[in-house]
Amino acid sequence: MELERISVVLRPRGPREAIDLGAAMLRANAAAVWSAWFAFTLPVFVLCNALGVLLGLPWLGLVLMWWLKPLFDRVPLYVLSRAVFERTPGWRETLRGQRQWRWRSTLAALSWLRVDSNRALRLPMELLEGAPRKQRVARWKVLRRRIVADTSLLTYGCLQFELVLFLSVWLLALLLIPDEWRPLSLAEFFRHDVRDASTVWILLGAAVAYLAMSAIEPLYVACGFALYLNRRTQLEAWDIDLAFRRLRTRLQGLGKLLGVVLACACAWPMPAQAAAPPKPAATSLQQVFRQPPDSAGQRFAAAAMQAYRDPRFGGEHTVRRWVFKYTPKPTPAAQAIPFPALGAALATVFKIFLWLALVVAIGALLRFAWRWRGRLLQASAEPPLAVALDRQPTVVADAPLPADLAGATRALWHAQRQREALALLYRGCVAQTSRLLKVAPSPDATEADWLRRAAAIDDPARAQRIIAIVRTWQFAAYAGRYPDDAGIERLLAGWPAQAGTQA
Repeated sequence: MELERISVVLRPRGPREAIDLGAAMLRANAAAVWSAWFAFTLPVFVLCNALGVLLGLPWLGLVLMWWLKPLFDRVPLYVLSRAVFERTPGWRETLRGQRQWRWRSTLAALSWLRVDSNRALRLPMELLEGAPRKQRVARWKVLRRRIVADTSLLTYGCLQFELVLFLSVWLLALLLIPDEWRPLSLAEFFRHDVRDASTVWILLGAAVAYLAMSAIEPLYVACGFALYLNRRTQLEAWDIDLAFRRLRTRLQGLGKLLGVVLACACAWPMPAQAAAPPKPAATSLQQVFRQPPDSAGQRFAAAAMQAYRDPRFGGEHTVRRWVFKYTPKPTPAAQAIPFPALGAALATVFKIFLWLALVVAIGALLRFAWRWRGRLLQASAEPPLAVALDRQPTVVADAPLPADLAGATRALWHAQRQREALALLYRGCVAQTSRLLKVAPSPDATEADWLRRAAAIDDPARAQRIIAIVRTWQFAAYAGRYPDDAGIERLLAGWPAQAGTQA
């Protein structure tokens, strides 16, 4: 590996800092990564969705694109693994380079390792090292140590980001839909709208999911590759190795310079010496240390052999045992409590106080339940309301509508019974609209249903009056906002409050 050509700063980093490095690497090579990504994944996306449409299963394309993520991860990894050594490939070179990597690990990632939460860290080890299976298993145990939790958090975090992007598009579209066309509840949306969705909407959802995956998946691969580089830097001391290589390069350049200087110095003429200096007398190790040179080594070897012959130190053996991961610290010896009788008395008092508090709490709950039961009985004894609340079906009252709807509504309004007046007007509006459209009033129709039916009236003036009455009732029933006297008189001035008049 040519560590001298690497473009990132090699030093031990924390897992979160290594993830930030992966994001920076992706930003620096964004054009190369996403051009190769779309060149490889876009045809696969078209083929998967075409297959789903041909089989009559439009959702099959979305499922296949999600399942083929480990196959797509090879593309950004190829670009980044070359870009860190200052050799950024183009998209054509990236697609051709996929033949250099073996496919056995990809097939494993698409089958029994598909739900592996450590896929981002396992991918560069499988594809870049190319070690045999036994060596890969042993290396994986060492490589994943101490960062398996961070790798799993990276997987789940990127999955959440992808879901956020996918749902944000649909929530934005939902905000732009008029209120009358929105589903009444989330359960109804999944029960009817999703089940009865057309093929076009399913393909549109698959396209949104593909764009969300295209935005997040290269980031996921880049962060996993950065974790892999950081882990190898910690295990193999790449930063120290690179520092020594640079030092050797500098010393080699300095050695060449010293060689030139020494050659020039030797070629310079020197004056002849009058006489050669006397040679020093030879001195042996025995004269310096006054003992044989190997006596210490022999004594150490003899002592080591004697230690190895001891059964307590000799041989190798493996011991397996269960230990607590977090060993509790030894607690110091309990000190004698002063005044033990006073402590026991206080404990008894607090125990009695807690029991009394529990009895009071149970009594308060029973009293609250009894009062609530009385309110429910009182509410059940009251006559049914003319209209249900907040998006519930309309309850048609048993009492018939008065002949003079405008006069009865005006009388209730002046008697300060504003809600009942608007409910009566709304009932009359529903009855007149049903008579105009020649449809039976449905007991489960809501305000939104009558607003949609108002659009089917040929007379725009009457349609606008229906919308005005329904909106006024909605503001009063749900927000407590009532019109003024002039506003209620405008609603009572013509049809439908006065059936025989024009709008």
